[in-house]
Amino acid sequence: MNAMHRLAFCAALAVLFLADAWAAWQRSAPPRFRASVDQIVVFASVVDERGQLVSGLTRDEFRIYEDRVEQDVTSFAQTEVPSTIGLVIDTSGSMRNKIQQVEQAVGLFLDQNNPQNELFLIRFDHRVEQVEGFTPEVEDIRDAVGNLIPRGGTALWDALYLSVEEAAAGNEPKKVIILFTDGEDKDSFYRQDEAVAKVQESEVQVFVVAFLDEDLNERGGFFGLFRSERDKVQKSLTEVAEVTGGRTFFPQRIDELDSVFEEIAHELKNQYRISYVSSNSSRDGEWRRIDVQLDAAREKGYKVRARKGYYAVGGDAPTASQPPPTDSPATGIP
Repeated sequence: MNAMHRLAFCAALAVLFLADAWAAWQRSAPPRFRASVDQIVVFASVVDERGQLVSGLTRDEFRIYEDRVEQDVTSFAQTEVPSTIGLVIDTSGSMRNKIQQVEQAVGLFLDQNNPQNELFLIRFDHRVEQVEGFTPEVEDIRDAVGNLIPRGGTALWDALYLSVEEAAAGNEPKKVIILFTDGEDKDSFYRQDEAVAKVQESEVQVFVVAFLDEDLNERGGFFGLFRSERDKVQKSLTEVAEVTGGRTFFPQRIDELDSVFEEIAHELKNQYRISYVSSNSSRDGEWRRIDVQLDAAREKGYKVRARKGYYAVGGDAPTASQPPPTDSPATGIP
């Protein structure tokens, strides 16, 4: 065999080796779910009367409606899906005595992380900064959280708006942000309604952990006839999370944070993934309400948490919210 033939033979063997390796990787890799333009994917949590997650339900037990019209489910599973997860942490000055406990709680959450997930970390005070971009490396996130330094004010709505925008750009089929704060917004450029609109147009689930400042007023104005500042903050944060199928936690003690973050990790691993192709093919940019129902839910005391809807926007149609203004908020996000 001359040199030319030997070279060709070696090249053929290399191609066969790479082909076998690629096929083996594909067989071992977890399934990747990529929604088509017309496919709607809903992640749903089911809880019983005690608030415990319910597993083992079947496809036939669920009904899904869009604008009150029942839809045909195209796929159904209860399996952990690779996720883009953003940790969004309030580092305002009032966090000085709490940041160590937050670091510990986040560490417990990271201990349960799926290695297939991609993570990112955002901190906010009076400005918003991306500390870590998309990464599968848990230790990078853990180290970055340990180096956070509390200072400044609170740009809560800016943090929500920009972190949802970042999560939506992630590579994984399921997108989540977990936002921790201890107070009301004071320094945001974006208004609350603009942040809510950004959440609604995305497919990002929002979980909020709010350990509210003790000095946040609990008394309503005019002899208690109006909502207190604390009530207003709780209501606004709850509405944001609920529209996405997420959840809001209001721990009363700082030492409850560990169990809260562990509970979020457990829920993300045990959600139902339900897909359907909308019977309404129009892409008119209008809000479509989604209602996920469970047979015999009343009899068993079950409740379903899932996102409330989506904007039917085509590939080239404008998005439902206004584009960011030229005078944008203070941010360290590229």
